[in-house]
Amino acid sequence: MLDGLFVTPAVTAVTEALRSAHAEDGKLAVVGNAKLAAALKRDVVAVGLSPRAAKKHPSALADLSSIEDRALTGVVGVDLATRDDWEAALRDWSRVVRDGGVVVLVDRGHAAEASRRVLCAGLTELEQRHAGRLVITSGLVSHL
Repeated sequence: MLDGLFVTPAVTAVTEALRSAHAEDGKLAVVGNAKLAAALKRDVVAVGLSPRAAKKHPSALADLSSIEDRALTGVVGVDLATRDDWEAALRDWSRVVRDGGVVVLVDRGHAAEASRRVLCAGLTELEQRHAGRLVITSGLVSHL
């Protein structure tokens, strides 16, 4: 989804979302996009990459199952607003994020659907940013 022209605006918007959520420090997971994972200048684990992209990132994980509960500061996911398995994905992403951590969605359009899905997942303090056609939606995780 993110080609070379759109990585920089996405990184800027994601960085702003992380800063707003006070999640600048700690380890992140980036799900579904190797370029975004590489462009974020911090401790990042790439997850769910295509086989071709995974060859270039030997530490990439197939999924989040090997990451312990509440071990990450945040998860950045790509194209969740158009996935059919969004409920399970958001549940899994929230599982690995610490209390008060952040889940950030990067989608091409679909602002209303991204907001709806984040709200349905129980995330709080929603924020939405636009970077060209990209919509960056973020919400805080609360483990009650």
